[in-house]
This record gives sequence, structure tokens and C-alpha cells, in this order.
Amino acid sequence: MENYYNISWLEQDKLHKTSILKRLFYFFSRPLLSIYASQFLSPQTLKLLQPSLILPGRGMPLETRRLWGSALCKIREATILVQGTGTGWDVISWARLKPKKIIATDLFEFKDSWSEITHYCKKILNVEIEFYQSPLEAHSFLKNESIDLCASDAVFEHCQDLKSVLKESFRVLKPGGILYAAYGPLWFCAGGDHFSGRGGLQNAFNHLLLDSEEYMKYFVSFLQTNEDFQSGGRYVELDLFSRLSTQEYCELFHEIGFQIKDLILQLDPKSLVLKTEFSEILRELCNKYTNKDEDDFLINANLVRLLKPSSGY
Repeated sequence: MENYYNISWLEQDKLHKTSILKRLFYFFSRPLLSIYASQFLSPQTLKLLQPSLILPGRGMPLETRRLWGSALCKIREATILVQGTGTGWDVISWARLKPKKIIATDLFEFKDSWSEITHYCKKILNVEIEFYQSPLEAHSFLKNESIDLCASDAVFEHCQDLKSVLKESFRVLKPGGILYAAYGPLWFCAGGDHFSGRGGLQNAFNHLLLDSEEYMKYFVSFLQTNEDFQSGGRYVELDLFSRLSTQEYCELFHEIGFQIKDLILQLDPKSLVLKTEFSEILRELCNKYTNKDEDDFLINANLVRLLKPSSGY
């Protein structure tokens, strides 16, 4: 399992670098993008969720997400907990911000990659890194209120017991600490199982519309022989999904005790095409999932900044 991306951690990191020009373009254009994207959501959804920003397509470049995710804490003095790090390449992008220390964890161990990244960050960036193999809901090796920033990308949508993960995050965060998370695709959007959509856009909601027997037939017919660990096929086999909508995520954050400082919604281009060209599929989804809003099938991802209130807040 050491190389489930089939490329080295350094190559992974390079793939996520964005040019300064592209970042500047994004920074100045995102208010306009948000105005454009907001027209696809209902006034009721906008009032209920009160998003800080709405983005079409791929959303924020990695470097922008890092700056946004760390903006509410004193990053040079911070200890960061990177949750669900995988091979650890995302640790480097956080290390470039020069925090005091980074602790990174994952359910699976990637010893060779972690060792190389620890050496690289210490030698090149002068940042101390510690990796641990551990489930996200059980970090007994961390003291209460010892972390300034919890951070994760593409993790929450795969937590079968997200409530326990959030409770553990709340425990280790200092009062006034921040949780940053970017997660998606959400379960109710096109390809929410990381698999549906293979074989054509008309299959994008198969995970929601097909019964279990029909879905497994579809799954087997499009399963590739060389599925790696982070492919949709592996997630389906292990049933690694939280199956929550945006509102349900937000309700869970509040239940644990977090305050939502910012919520960014990302819309899925595939779902928007379905809304105009395959409207019968959208009607079928709304008829089947009467407790969900049409917008739940359009929102592809969330980016959040959550605050653990200080005592007496």
C-alpha cells in the first residue's frame, strides 16, 4: 500500500502546485464566480446555509486553501494536526507555511513515504513533523487542548463515524482553535460514491437511484482490474462514506460544539448539466429522496472553518 497513487509523494506535491498568475486570477475573479454560481441555488438554501462563497467547478487552488484554512490562527506559533494524511504529501503544503510543528495521522501506515517527508520538511523547510498510524476518532497520544489547527482534505466524506472524529477533534483543539476541512464529493451529488458516472453521465446518480442488486451489477461491470487504494472502486468495496448532505454536516458541527465561521459551497458541473439536459433524473431523485432539497444534488463539496469557542464565549 506504499504507493497507492502510483507516483512518488514529491510528484504528487508538484501536481498540486498552482502558478502565481492563476492564483491571482482566482483571487480577483472568485466574487464574480460566487455571484454566478449562486443563481443555481434556491433562496431557501442560501438563507439556511448562509455560505461565505459559492464556487463552480474545481474550487480553490491548493495554496489558496492553505492560506484560507490557516488565516484564523497564528500559523508560525501553531501546532497543526493533519487528519487522514495518506502518503503524507499534503503535509508539505502545510509545512511551507512554517508552523511550529505538524502532527499527521492516518488509519493506514505509509512508512517509507512518511520517513522521506519527515526528512524533507526538516532539512528543506525546517519544520518538525510527526506521523502516527491511528484511527481519526482515537488519538489518545494527543493531550487535551494541545492543537491549534485541525486540517483535512477529502477525508470527512469517508468517515463512517464522523461524529466521533469531530468529538476527538474538539477534544484536542485548544479553546479558540480552528478546524479546517475541505470534503467532497458529497454523497448526494453526481458521483458521490466516487464511482457512479462510469459509462456516461446518465449513470452519475446510480448510487442513489439503483437498488442494491442493480448497483452491484453496474459496479462489477465497470470495476477496473487495476483499481488503486484511492479509487472509487476501493471506497465502494470498503463502504467508506459518511452519506451526509451539507445541512447534515452543519448540524453535526453545531451538535459537537463548533461554531461555523465560514462555509464555502462548491457546485458540480456534471450536476448542473443534468439539471438542464437530464431533468427527468433530477425529478426522479427528488421524488425518491423527499427529505432532500434539489440543491443537495447540485452541491459537490464543502470547505469549512470551524471555531472551538473559548471558555465563557
